[in-house]
Amino acid sequence: MNAAVDEFLATNPTGERADQAKLLKAEALYKQQNYTEAASIYGELRGSQLSPKLRAEAAYKLGLCHVQTKNVTGVIEAFTYYIQTFPDSPEIPAAMGQRALAYEQSKNYTAALNELNIIIAKYPKAREREATLQLKALILGQQENTKGMVDTFRQLLKEFPKSSVAAQAQYYIGKAAFEAKDYKTALTALNTARQLNKEQYYNLASLRIILCQFYLKDQAALTKEVNDFMASSPSANVPPEVLEWLGIQYYNEKNFQAAEKYLSALRKVDNPGKVKPDYLFYLGDAATKLKNMAEAEEAFSKYLQTAKDPAGKAKVLLALGAVKISAHKPDDAQKIAEEIMVLQPEGRVNAEARLLAGEVQLERGNFDDAGKAFKGVALLYDDPAITPRALNKAALAYRQAGKAEEADRLSRELRERYPNYAGG
Repeated sequence: MNAAVDEFLATNPTGERADQAKLLKAEALYKQQNYTEAASIYGELRGSQLSPKLRAEAAYKLGLCHVQTKNVTGVIEAFTYYIQTFPDSPEIPAAMGQRALAYEQSKNYTAALNELNIIIAKYPKAREREATLQLKALILGQQENTKGMVDTFRQLLKEFPKSSVAAQAQYYIGKAAFEAKDYKTALTALNTARQLNKEQYYNLASLRIILCQFYLKDQAALTKEVNDFMASSPSANVPPEVLEWLGIQYYNEKNFQAAEKYLSALRKVDNPGKVKPDYLFYLGDAATKLKNMAEAEEAFSKYLQTAKDPAGKAKVLLALGAVKISAHKPDDAQKIAEEIMVLQPEGRVNAEARLLAGEVQLERGNFDDAGKAFKGVALLYDDPAITPRALNKAALAYRQAGKAEEADRLSRELRERYPNYAGG
């Protein structure tokens, strides 16, 4: 085709026939996706002797060539010429839509909105109406005109309930409601968005839905949502403050399995933001109660890396010491007992550390030394939370050491001083 046209043009034809040949060549180049050369010929045909209909088609195609080559300035110039020269063309709304898009791409949002508003007002039946409303809403969002964006997306959904961009519209309506703290409106719109387009909006919408349920403090709905999200998107992070709240709620309810699940997930979050490390104590304690000693040890150890408060640190060291005993690591437990005694040289925590030192001797099979350690605590402290436990542990240790007389004496003292002690 091109060779034949070039051969014909080489004969220097004049007038309309030459212009028709150029148009044929431009059309062929356009079909071959050679948009740059096609644009050059379409541009020449502005002053041609073609019929108005063919000149209009050539002018429109010039704009489309610039669209394909992403020549934004060229798009604006070409469609401006088209709109001014052929004002009665049925393609005017489409040309204005292309020009509006080019204005938006060049960040001239005012010009883009003016163009879109004219299309919406003047051409209510235009096939570009849906795309026009969508672009208008997105530009208003870009300008942080949230109300305008939401109103426009709502108009789009009303006029085009089966719109291909309904998911996007619902998502932005939900996002705006979320930011305005209207969580119930947000939940409905965001849920619709992810149902309509799971691939694009599941994670984006679900994270905000999770936060809505969190701010509404709806524990049951939040639990279901978080469980679904963790199963569907294992590589995505649930907001750390949500995991902390859920974990501690379940810990306080003594549902240690659920507490461990959420607090353990929180421990794996790279950047926990404003979440304080205190949650690690709850995780360690929940794991201890579930006999998951490896998890408990890791949680307590991680807490101690960041702990600055001596009392808080001592409390966690005691818990870690008990875990070390359960894991049959007496040397580690002894170091912990010594560290606590340095942190808290007196008082109840110091007494607990001395009891831990006795447990170390028990674990090593040194029952006589264990008995002495426990008896020492009973002599040093007169505390109903400490002394009866120390007497009981001392009696048991001496019995294991074969010193029944001393064991009986301590058991008698325990019964006389603390008749209501039930053991522990």
